[in-house]
Amino acid sequence: MTQKNLHSTLLNLGFTDKEAAVYLACLELGESTIQEIAEKSGVKRTSVYNFLETMKGQGYVSEIKRGGKILLVAENPEGLLKQARERFESLQTFMPEFLGLYNRVAHKPKVKFYQGVEGLKKTYLETLKAEKEIYLISDYEKMFQVMSEAWLVDYARQRGEQKIRAFCLARDSQAARCVKSWDKKQNRETRIFNKDFDLETEINIFDNKVALLSFKKPYIAVIIEDVAIAKTLLSMWKMIWMHL
Repeated sequence: MTQKNLHSTLLNLGFTDKEAAVYLACLELGESTIQEIAEKSGVKRTSVYNFLETMKGQGYVSEIKRGGKILLVAENPEGLLKQARERFESLQTFMPEFLGLYNRVAHKPKVKFYQGVEGLKKTYLETLKAEKEIYLISDYEKMFQVMSEAWLVDYARQRGEQKIRAFCLARDSQAARCVKSWDKKQNRETRIFNKDFDLETEINIFDNKVALLSFKKPYIAVIIEDVAIAKTLLSMWKMIWMHL
């Protein structure tokens, strides 16, 4: 990778043009004076002083004293990778909120996106905000391979305590028949359909929302808030329900 590529990479990580030049100079020179860094980077020494504290605060460089001189030394570049990962994780954590703000345009569906097992759990907990019934299509065999039975039983308990009734279309399996046997206790009615119909995604329809949950890695869930979409899928759900 050329010096120009390295410089561009640092800019993408949030460095200013001068900060990138100074950081690369520090990497090449090792322990060096500000004058040496200024000469190597092409950035005036007075300019380096202007943003030096910022670079130290961000963990890009540090100062050491050697022989009565103050020297600058670049921090390990692997720290940049750690910072980038932390920024990505932070963005990923708050992405549902960003999408919520973005989707506030009139007549535009609101969308929330979640990932991982914890994301699936957050999606289920969203359904506990339902004001009416929940209508779902599920493959319990796949669900129990990803979610712990204890957590799902507790979720059903919370739903029951909040008097949110669930109506479930479940793909035939031992797990589905077991869940059906708990219907009365968990405030649910389950109807089982032919196991030959494969399901990769669970669907939960509640209020004016539709939640889609994938039990296939990396375990993705999406909640779409839109009256038209929810009504359409609920009509399709009812057609299936009536023929079982």
